[in-house]
Amino acid sequence: MKREDLIGKLYSSVWKDDLEDWRGVMIRVAETGSTGFGTEYGNDVKSGFFEAESCVAPGFYQLFIFSPIPDWVVLIFRDMSSWHKIALQLKKKERLLRKLTANLTLAEEKTRRAIATKLHDSIGYSMVSMLHSLRGLCETQAEAENKNKVFAAVEEMEKLLHETRSFTFDISPPILYEVGLSAAIEARCEHLQATHGIKCTFKSEGEESDIGEDKKILLYQMVHELLVNVIKHAEASCVLVIIRWGMKNIQIIVEDDGNGFILANTKKSNSGMGLFSIKERLRSVGGKVKIVSTPQKGTTVSLITPITSHD
Repeated sequence: MKREDLIGKLYSSVWKDDLEDWRGVMIRVAETGSTGFGTEYGNDVKSGFFEAESCVAPGFYQLFIFSPIPDWVVLIFRDMSSWHKIALQLKKKERLLRKLTANLTLAEEKTRRAIATKLHDSIGYSMVSMLHSLRGLCETQAEAENKNKVFAAVEEMEKLLHETRSFTFDISPPILYEVGLSAAIEARCEHLQATHGIKCTFKSEGEESDIGEDKKILLYQMVHELLVNVIKHAEASCVLVIIRWGMKNIQIIVEDDGNGFILANTKKSNSGMGLFSIKERLRSVGGKVKIVSTPQKGTTVSLITPITSHD
């Protein structure tokens, strides 16, 4: 055949004989990197698969290359320019989506922090002042009936003040900004044990690094959600939370002795949607999640994220 008889034509129209055998060869090369012809064609049988952008003919190409018999080499080009263009567009959109996710997390936390500050600095102080006034009024009451009424009001105010402080801590703990991530998670574990009676052990390994505020907020929120899942779904009696500070990565492990679950069914449950959300948000900062769960034996969730910024 002449050169002009080959260029621009389909392989099937040029090589009609033994087409199925040749397809088999191409599939073997693509899957294994070997033609599979064996030593009957010599020891120099070579094959390979490559893909790259061409500097000669504009576009992105895949190349199958193999030697069916000694001294003969077959090259098959496949123009993947359209596919490559779409793949690049998807990657660009994915990076943008991750950036928007991170910005949304920061915006949400900014709102939370503003509400928490308002509750603490304004409403909280007013409630404390009212509590002191009620206690003073209670001490001045001579009649038992009036004294009991004021005392009941004092108890209600104390309860309301405690709930407000607890709510403030839930939506945006000041300790997260004043001390750091490890201290905030440890405080969350202590709060869990005090309010729900679940033994919660916290361990910190390594020296805490100065990470970005967005990552610090994100990791704290994820640990908070995992502990909420333990309370709502796991029916656990013990929880272990470990944070490991490495040179390049941070790892947080949340392990419980609860009822566990089957991983394939997580998306069908509320806890599963929570874990799915955690996976997606952690990807926005270049992290990953690993889950190991066995029914009736508990669940272990590992969060790993790089310390440096992920682009």
